[in-house]
Amino acid sequence: MRLLGRLGLTVFTAAGLLGCNDLEVCGSRREQISSADGRGYRCTTAEDCPRSSGVSVCVTDVSSEQKCVTCSDTVCTEVTPEPCG
Repeated sequence: MRLLGRLGLTVFTAAGLLGCNDLEVCGSRREQISSADGRGYRCTTAEDCPRSSGVSVCVTDVSSEQKCVTCSDTVCTEVTPEPCG
């Protein structure tokens, strides 16, 4: 009986950890970063793109858990994660 209780607790805990949470990302939204005159910023690498102190440079093409900037086709783009529904 003790074994069943421990097994049940383990399964319950694992199910809770695998559930949707605030950190789970189900996609992302991409927007061109525009200057004051409405034109997009040009870039060679993501480091060329303007960003605020809380925004990092995207390190992969996979959806990030945080907002980041990337250089796509020589245009600066901001990638915003979309939380699961």
